[in-house]
Amino acid sequence: MIQIIETGRAVSQEDGIADLIKQMMDGKIEEIRPVIDISRDSGVSYPQVEPMLGKPPGEVIKVLESLAAENILSSRFYDRLIFCPICNSMNLRPSIRCPKCASGNIDKGRIIEHLVCGKNGLEEEFIVGGKYICPRCSKPFKFLGTDYRSLGVSYICHNCGVLSSEIGLKWQCLKCSGVFLDEEAKIQMANSYVVNEQSRNRIAFDMGFKTRFVDFLKLQGYEIFETAKVASKAGSGAAHVLDILARRSDGFLTFLIGIGVAIGKDNDDVGLEDVFRFDNKVYDLGIHDKVLLAIPAINSEARQFARRQRIKAFDAHDLEEFLDSVGSLPPHPVVEIPFKYESKAKLLTYLRKQGYRTEEKAKIPGRSGAEYIIDIIAYFDDGLFTHTISIGVLTDEKEVSLEAVSAYDTKAYDIGIHDKILLVCPALAVEASRFAEQQKIKIIEVRDAASLNS
Repeated sequence: MIQIIETGRAVSQEDGIADLIKQMMDGKIEEIRPVIDISRDSGVSYPQVEPMLGKPPGEVIKVLESLAAENILSSRFYDRLIFCPICNSMNLRPSIRCPKCASGNIDKGRIIEHLVCGKNGLEEEFIVGGKYICPRCSKPFKFLGTDYRSLGVSYICHNCGVLSSEIGLKWQCLKCSGVFLDEEAKIQMANSYVVNEQSRNRIAFDMGFKTRFVDFLKLQGYEIFETAKVASKAGSGAAHVLDILARRSDGFLTFLIGIGVAIGKDNDDVGLEDVFRFDNKVYDLGIHDKVLLAIPAINSEARQFARRQRIKAFDAHDLEEFLDSVGSLPPHPVVEIPFKYESKAKLLTYLRKQGYRTEEKAKIPGRSGAEYIIDIIAYFDDGLFTHTISIGVLTDEKEVSLEAVSAYDTKAYDIGIHDKILLVCPALAVEASRFAEQQKIKIIEVRDAASLNS
């Protein structure tokens, strides 16, 4: 039995989020822009989308970032937000400080120096009645360059008198009154969000064809696992991630469909490399029924390879036609009937209730040209695949031998049937049991030989 290690569900599949993406794809929302809001811990709000998402304010940013991580949205720098490192408030005011004594008692202006006494200060300190007079020695200025000179525009500290061309910037938090340097502040970027144009094809597919395809499979009784991490059949601990794994378990058998999604870049067709990679992955998982959804199209070389490997490859046009054609098929939900073998007749009745078409003593040609008779053939058609089950009957006086089971397996292989069941009376030899397990043959032991004919 295949082992599903874990599955994921994309954020974009949630209802409110899907509505948001659709509006952005349709151009109704071109860009999601933040609004500065110092009352919020994040410092911003997104009023365009918060009512639509129906989530707490703190969760909205996580959703938008998750959509960016899925390459559905692209984030753009909008603003740089500064937070108090003490209380995390954004309610701040800038404060310029003297680089020497840290006093805030500073001014900026043109600095004058009196060459006679060495006094320097702001130009307005030297102006008295429209004339330049030194406030220290009271001497008037006569000639620029002789009595006084200009030191240019600078800062002057009225506390310690130091002149500085650069000044220290500090922030004062209006919530906790803390004062801190600019480099000590907590910085956070506020982003706006737009549709990731490189992902437009994939987004349109996920919202349209993929949803319809998954709904179709569910109507046929399949459980759907998206981004399913599945253990390799080799048991080496290796695992592969399938875009979609569909599983239908009816109590008798389990059918698996491995589904890959390949999106051509920049509207290019999906090529051989994508198909080859998918085929290797599904082969390693031991899944026989394979579907590749290639958007927008698949080139001829890749399509031919898919056909040889028995991969059902759908491009956008094929998939639309297929979904339209199966739209009228009746649903095939799994019928909850526990299976217990009582007789061959009751087995056939059980299969028919589960939606199988059965045929006894069916003559089927093999790939070698030989014709075989199968005790019971059961078919289940889900609209995508026709699953064929070979049911053989083997009896012996003591125990069914390895040779008999091997002959049955060879017959099924030549016909091309993967799902194999043996009704065995009274039991299997040890070697035969090991072989059946290795070849994935389901064994049903029958104690009453007469039940095989009734």
